Amino acid sequence: MARAGKLIGASLDAKVYLYSSDPNLQRRFREMSLPGDDADKLHRIFITSQVEVLPSMDHTSSTGAAFTGAYSAAGMGDLWIGVSRADGSKCERCWNYSQVVGSFVDHPTLCERCYKVITLEATPNIAVAA
Repeated sequence: MARAGKLIGASLDAKVYLYSSDPNLQRRFREMSLPGDDADKLHRIFITSQVEVLPSMDHTSSTGAAFTGAYSAAGMGDLWIGVSRADGSKCERCWNYSQVVGSFVDHPTLCERCYKVITLEATPNIAVAA
């Protein structure tokens, strides 16, 4: 809907908001949004730039989400989802939007994740004694 409504052109242009009335699912959403293994992050799974887990339904009106939807299932509670444009600027390396793009003097077009990758010092070659 957000793409058809011209809010976003690609999934990485999006920020997704989630809320679940099920405490276990809500806890899992929060865990998957914490710093750590980047591959298991919700925004990587959804192929979006950002995901924000809302603490309550009271926060849904303040998201600015242009497109929203709700889903209910027995044993799973209510799930609310909203979509808006991602915050920040687009990283030229990974195309994710981030509020830290422009923060690095030596690489102003990179996000934090790409900056760390680009600035890693190469491991020196170790000479092997024959």
